[in-house]
Amino acid sequence: MSQPESTQPDASGDDSTQQTDIVRDRQTLEAEMEVLREENRRLRNSYAHAKRATFRRTAVGFFAVGGLSLIAAFLFPALQTIFVAFAGTGVFAGIVTFYLTPERFVSASVSDTVFDTLADVEQHLVSELELQTETVYVPMASRPETNARLFVPQHVEYAVPDPEQLGELFVTSGAEAEQGISLPPTGDRLYTEFEQTMSGEFGSDPDAIAAQLTAALTEQFELVDDTTIEIGAENRTASIAIDNPAFGDIHQLDHPVVSLLAVGFATGLDRSVTVDTRDDDRFSGVVTVSWDTLEQPSAQSDGVAARERETRPAPENS
Repeated sequence: MSQPESTQPDASGDDSTQQTDIVRDRQTLEAEMEVLREENRRLRNSYAHAKRATFRRTAVGFFAVGGLSLIAAFLFPALQTIFVAFAGTGVFAGIVTFYLTPERFVSASVSDTVFDTLADVEQHLVSELELQTETVYVPMASRPETNARLFVPQHVEYAVPDPEQLGELFVTSGAEAEQGISLPPTGDRLYTEFEQTMSGEFGSDPDAIAAQLTAALTEQFELVDDTTIEIGAENRTASIAIDNPAFGDIHQLDHPVVSLLAVGFATGLDRSVTVDTRDDDRFSGVVTVSWDTLEQPSAQSDGVAARERETRPAPENS
């Protein structure tokens, strides 16, 4: 007696159905992502348009104040001088506001994300090379294209290299104690912009340097809300307490706020400085710039900076 043949499920049919579903789901996701991208572009354009419209309305308001003041100057001859002054101020403010309206607006979250990525890359480089946690900002008086370089030493007992050796990423020439990496600080171009808009001379003593740099942080760049300065004359340190800094955690490697302070002190004092950051219950954080044992005054001789180096121990990696 013959047995009936057993029926097997069509596996190829199931696979084909699954693949079709996967392709359909992928196409649906791609379509949804394109819709989201288009919506993001529309929102960004709308935001930029709204900001530009706000600036334009402000400029029109200034022009209106100027025009009304000019009319009032003819109607009230006794107050003509005052109204003419108001008219000139209103017209000038309107012109400045109208022509200086930004064409592109970048949100703070985008800036924070870009810097966080850069800081992660630099920190990963330091960790992979097993470098020290010490960061040294070296003034580059002999290289006019840059104000300072960030030197991260390889050894616990280290010495700061000459500026001529800090032009490359990896510092391998010279004595073994001078080996490490050299990075362009994030505060270098900020300091250049600060220097270009600065009125008068940049200070050469710690009190003046700290006052000018903190004013730039709060007023010019608006990177912090407020600062408090404490100069330690005996141990050659400057502690700057900062409130609500931009770009997130100040403990990140070469944070822009910390970097600008370090570059400014290194350039103003014309010697290498180290930086340390710590938390504080009263502020968002405290940045301490130190030049205590880095005795490296640079003197120009035939266009080349001559520097004395003193070995300084760096803290071990945690």
